[in-house]
Amino acid sequence: METKTQQAADQLYREYSQKIPYSLMNTDLAPLSDSEAYDIQKEFMLKRAQNAGGHAGYKIAYTTKVMQERVGASQPVFGRILSDSVYQSPASLFDANYVNVALECEVAVKMASDLKANKKGIDRDTVYDAIEHLQLAFEVVDIRQSTSENSLIQSIATNIHGAGVVLGQPITNWRELDIPSAKCELKLDGVSVGTGQGSDVNGHPVEPMIWIAKTLNAMGGSLKKGDIVITGSMIPPIEVKPGMKAALQMDLLGEITLDVE
Repeated sequence: METKTQQAADQLYREYSQKIPYSLMNTDLAPLSDSEAYDIQKEFMLKRAQNAGGHAGYKIAYTTKVMQERVGASQPVFGRILSDSVYQSPASLFDANYVNVALECEVAVKMASDLKANKKGIDRDTVYDAIEHLQLAFEVVDIRQSTSENSLIQSIATNIHGAGVVLGQPITNWRELDIPSAKCELKLDGVSVGTGQGSDVNGHPVEPMIWIAKTLNAMGGSLKKGDIVITGSMIPPIEVKPGMKAALQMDLLGEITLDVE
């Protein structure tokens, strides 16, 4: 017999597949805590991963105080990235595969090794030493509606709109670079629609890696070799429509492009 968590994941997966609004929070299966929401997310994303080549890593959301205040969070949250939704720039996506596609402008981190806690536990040095490289990235989000009022718990359970990533060139000497001061600019069809800089994400785009490493460790998991982690958006989500070309440029990290068909 299925558990309540599995039933909730079944319902989410059915609604996700049918591209209809999520109704979980209006049912008896609704999670009542962040912990229950993460349990549902895990089962929901396992179902999606079966036809997606497995998991490729994690997305971190709400890394800034402004976003946390907007959604009522006291800390960041995380979701999963699926293997078949990782693209290399220049990339193209089909709008028909999504309900309401938008882009966020982020920095991706790739793990060089499994992250193991040392005698001090997990600290900045432990995390930084396990990183292979950074890459400029688009996060692809699919902003789906719900039949209930949006909430942080629902966001966690439904994987925080995560729908994929587009990656730029690997930057291996990132520790030597002044990434916090690096500015980025997003253009749609050649027109600037947003700017930001590395320091917008907790002072440094790699800083949230410490949070997720500790959080996963507390849940009995860990970051693994090859995992890709996107650490938070420097520019608010921007909707994109068929026929648009998005280009993101960032000092020190290069440029990525995405065509929406």
